[in-house]
Amino acid sequence: MNVRAKRLLAALALVALLGYLFGWSSLLEVRTIKVIGIEGSKTLTEKKVIKKSGITVGSKLARVNSRTVARALRQYPEIAKVEINRRPLHTVEISLQLRDIDLAIVTGKGKYALGDSSGVTFVEVARPPRGIPVITGDTRYLRDAMIIYQALPTKIRKRVEQIALPSRASITLSLRGGLSILWGSAEEQDAKLTVLAALLAAPENKRARFIDIATPLTPTVK
Repeated sequence: MNVRAKRLLAALALVALLGYLFGWSSLLEVRTIKVIGIEGSKTLTEKKVIKKSGITVGSKLARVNSRTVARALRQYPEIAKVEINRRPLHTVEISLQLRDIDLAIVTGKGKYALGDSSGVTFVEVARPPRGIPVITGDTRYLRDAMIIYQALPTKIRKRVEQIALPSRASITLSLRGGLSILWGSAEEQDAKLTVLAALLAAPENKRARFIDIATPLTPTVK
């Protein structure tokens, strides 16, 4: 047997050995499963995540399919992103990114469905958290409402308690302190923001309880 053939056989033997070690040997099996990023979850526990992942102690590290695990875990609406990391020699780390709580939608059960700005909801509660807007009306216009809400100056956005969606053209913001703003549609945002700032800065509007800027060129204050 020549030198070239010997080298080829040695390489094949090494590949076979590595294949055995990664795919079959207990030297590289899962002994620890860690879940990170679950703090503050409204619906998940570490035990629940591990069970849904399908990863078990004793599984071979090389056989943990990241895509399969991520697909299984994304069935939980609260999970926005999943990352699977293998840590030498026996640890699998499940890293989760949870959805933010950006809004609370009033349900027909007298409760509130918490969700993110895209409208994905993941849990019902009896009372919404402080500091997020409560959405009422037709959720078909939720995207428009979020466009409006996120465009608001921080000082005003923090005062928004409720966003009513009777129609796309009649979106209304209710602010802490008793002020309601008929915003209308999500169009002409820049013009509406400019007009609103001017109206709020005017001393004569200090006690205003209603502002209509649906048509920014002809606003109304009451």
